[in-house]
Amino acid sequence: MRTQRLLFFVVTVLVIGGMLPTPAFSANAIVESFPTWQRAAVTLNSAGNLYYPSNRANLIQESRIDVLAFTKNSKSANGVRYSSMLVTATYTNRHGSFSLMEKYAGVKWAARRVADPGQRVVSRQLIKMRESGTKVKSTIYANCAVPEIDSAIEQQKSCSRADVKLFGGLLVMKIPGETSIIIESSGLSFQQLIAVSRGLKVLEVNG
Repeated sequence: MRTQRLLFFVVTVLVIGGMLPTPAFSANAIVESFPTWQRAAVTLNSAGNLYYPSNRANLIQESRIDVLAFTKNSKSANGVRYSSMLVTATYTNRHGSFSLMEKYAGVKWAARRVADPGQRVVSRQLIKMRESGTKVKSTIYANCAVPEIDSAIEQQKSCSRADVKLFGGLLVMKIPGETSIIIESSGLSFQQLIAVSRGLKVLEVNG
């Protein structure tokens, strides 16, 4: 069921973004799951960086690492390798959760935010990655503006950083090297969501 939701979400993103080349695109999708980020990284077809969360806000990995791809390459000594990859994972406990969706650098489409009328921008942050010191622009949303019948009033509603914890949040960032990352949270504070993004670490991949 989780894999079906992932595929539906990604295809929706591609359609809205105008990136879906043919009706058969989704039918050709390949989804595999791995127990660790290291195992998932082995499947990448080209050299680059894959990011994983070292700061998990005291949450535990709830899912396997899902790899979605649309191009299957020939086998190598380490097994089958893929290109056009999207990698996702979910971390949770009884207090909250977050899901990370990452577009591996160099592919033709990206992990991108789908426009949601229930979301409002609460901050634009320049995040300093703790491991590398790289500064990355990010946008943080709160799911705090559920559309109502009177849309004219609803459009004027503003939200605060506190609403990230109350209603759920979304952090969108693009790391140098064309890696796109979305972190979607529930029950985490604004500060915890920022801390998760700052704690992303690199797994170097040799294609």
